[in-house]
Amino acid sequence: MNYSNFSKNVLNWYNLNKRDLPWRYKGNSKKDPYKVWVSEIMLQQTTVTAVIPYYNKFIKRWPNIKKLSSTNIEDVLDFWSGLGYYRRARNLHLTAGIINNEFNGVFPNKESEIKNLPGIGEYTSAAIRAIAFNKNDTVVDSNIERIMARVFYLKDPINKIKKKIKEYAKMLTPNRKNGDYIQALMDIGSMICLPKNPLCESCPIIKFCQAKKSSSENIIPIKIKKKIKPIRKGSVYLIISSDNKVLLKRREDNGILPGMLEFPSYGWSKDGSEEIDKKILSIDDFKRKKGSVSHQFSHFNLLLTVYEKKEFNVNDINGMWIDKKDLENLGLPTLMKKVFNHVNI
Repeated sequence: MNYSNFSKNVLNWYNLNKRDLPWRYKGNSKKDPYKVWVSEIMLQQTTVTAVIPYYNKFIKRWPNIKKLSSTNIEDVLDFWSGLGYYRRARNLHLTAGIINNEFNGVFPNKESEIKNLPGIGEYTSAAIRAIAFNKNDTVVDSNIERIMARVFYLKDPINKIKKKIKEYAKMLTPNRKNGDYIQALMDIGSMICLPKNPLCESCPIIKFCQAKKSSSENIIPIKIKKKIKPIRKGSVYLIISSDNKVLLKRREDNGILPGMLEFPSYGWSKDGSEEIDKKILSIDDFKRKKGSVSHQFSHFNLLLTVYEKKEFNVNDINGMWIDKKDLENLGLPTLMKKVFNHVNI
């Protein structure tokens, strides 16, 4: 099949149907690599719908690299609360400092320089170069993988043919307007070429789709069964002082939820990040709350048993004692918000 008009069809569709996303440039406005970079980092492992409100608040608070690099990392981590995968926040802050110090605050456009920045791998580097600088890099995310698998009727599971998919994607990458082309494919994958029941009759590239011609659009790409995640168990302690303050601590910078605020917890992360005060474990009159708090991480599911202690003497244990009424305004990770809600049901 002749694919010479593939990118033309994609770009024509994009001009009329592109999503109005806050990190995309409007009209004649200049593309801002900083905004593209922030959006791409946020979109790692997170949906567009979830990212948009965080992105808007982030850009309002830190509108440029200089502002971000000069802020405290704990402020960035607390802001990131609820978005998950907190290593991304730390890498954003670290990268901002590197760009501010080594590139005079100007985001680099060379592939080797971008890929050396923390938290930026091959895909993110290619996306930034294509979208922000209109370079001819080949960009393949999960949406584009699905489109390529259907267009070329690839019958193997995607995880086994990623190299082949990228070769096909490179063959179709246009020499001009690559940034728009890439974003158009992402939109087509999100709006039309859906994982289940794709809207083929609305697709601008239906004539190129071999899976559709074979009536296999709901079969391709081949699905593989997900591995069952292991279950970890642990304990978490909600300690409330006589003047209604709650004990919090910051987790270690390494491991799970790095640098995030938490109620003291124990026995679940298995990475050395739990340095719980032994005085807490020695308390013998905690009230165990009924049920447990469940939470999903990328590689395991967690069940936490919750213990509560009221009217505690704050002089006995060091930590951050925060007024209970102020907890909702703190940057607690989703897991700890669940714990607080579990106690206050």
